[in-house]
This record gives sequence, structure tokens and C-alpha cells, in this order.
Amino acid sequence: MKKILMACMCVLLICSTAAAAEKRFAVPVGDSPSRGPKDAPVTIIEFIDFQ
Repeated sequence: MKKILMACMCVLLICSTAAAAEKRFAVPVGDSPSRGPKDAPVTIIEFIDFQ
């Protein structure tokens, strides 16, 4: 049972990695407020709608 579970997890990991690689967008941050170093390997952008 553990082998089947591990195999399923590996397949899901491979599929999710392939799908995530296709959806990369370059979003210009410009002078937006930010935290952390400018040369960070990852940039997380949060879009908020104030209504």
C-alpha cells in the first residue's frame, strides 16, 4: 500500500511541476512597496481588490 501511495505522490509531483513551469509571468514591480533584497530568487506579488 505504501508503494502505491508513493508512486501516486511521485506522479502528482511530476505533473504539478510541469504545469507550474508553464505559468510564469514577468510582473514589473517598479517603485511598488517591497521587503527583502532586490536580488531575491523569488518575488511574491499579492493582488488585492479594495471594495
